[in-house]
Amino acid sequence: MLVRATTKSYNQLVAEVIRHLQEDGKRIAAGDSIEAFLASQTSDSRYWPDDQEIRDTLKHLPAYRRLQRGRLRMVLEGIEDHLRGWKPGKEGKYAEQVTKAKFAIEHVMPRKWQTHWPQADGTKGEVEREALIHTIGNLTLLTSSLNSKVSNGAWSGDSGKRKALEAHDALFLNRRFSEDIYQNWTDANIRHRTDELSKTIFEIWPVPAGHRSPQGAQQNHFSHRVDLLDLISAGWLQPGTVLYPRQTKFAGTTATLLSDGGLDVAGKIYSSPSDAAGAIVGSVRNGWWFFLVDPDNKKSDLRKVRTAYLESISADGDEDDLGDEDDE
Repeated sequence: MLVRATTKSYNQLVAEVIRHLQEDGKRIAAGDSIEAFLASQTSDSRYWPDDQEIRDTLKHLPAYRRLQRGRLRMVLEGIEDHLRGWKPGKEGKYAEQVTKAKFAIEHVMPRKWQTHWPQADGTKGEVEREALIHTIGNLTLLTSSLNSKVSNGAWSGDSGKRKALEAHDALFLNRRFSEDIYQNWTDANIRHRTDELSKTIFEIWPVPAGHRSPQGAQQNHFSHRVDLLDLISAGWLQPGTVLYPRQTKFAGTTATLLSDGGLDVAGKIYSSPSDAAGAIVGSVRNGWWFFLVDPDNKKSDLRKVRTAYLESISADGDEDDLGDEDDE
């Protein structure tokens, strides 16, 4: 789940595990036998990711956008229980296990950071920050959602975000925010916390000693390049859909979506939204931003459709995320 690898053919894998255990002597040491069998797999849909792959992936994975809420919450709950001392075969000394599927997921540095969280490194720094905002190091659990003013407010001060998180210190995930090292919450803090949470994940869900992801299987699965044909095949867009330029001065020219994912603009066919947008404007344009599905709604651009599609495939068909109205 965390490395965004495919889960196809898991039914076949389970059948093979059962056949493997039916061999002479394997059922006597079923746990060790299954572990060895899984560790030996090398295909994309079967291999066992190692710690380094998890670490490398979590540095960049926009977990809040790519993981279904219920699954992301499960990971954070697992970390919280571990911090409370609940480990395999061992009960926590200091607190009960966290109540499951109850708490809200909160961004530490808010998604609307521009007002109170200035970025001194210009455009490049803003782009890098946007990439960090949804990573696991910037996410936590709260017993109840913060109001919008506090959630999007400044870090410091009596009414700041830090004080609000300290009020939720019943959760071990939030106790460190009161330490002196967090007088400010910065991009570097997010990266550091991502690494710390990754180490906790390794302890909760360990791989066999010395295990390494097979060569060729390790990759950035979550960065799958989506094109218009993907959206058509998944039913998010229909052939014949008319796309409208965002800018009103180009309102007289539209693009029609073709069944092969191409775009027809005034009788000429273009293979991508950006090519089509560039032809209309006469200069380079990001077509995913430029084209709207609804000309009266500036938020209906192709980026939104693509993001919704990516979030839907991250759910792998489950519906355990329904009813998350308390999330941001």
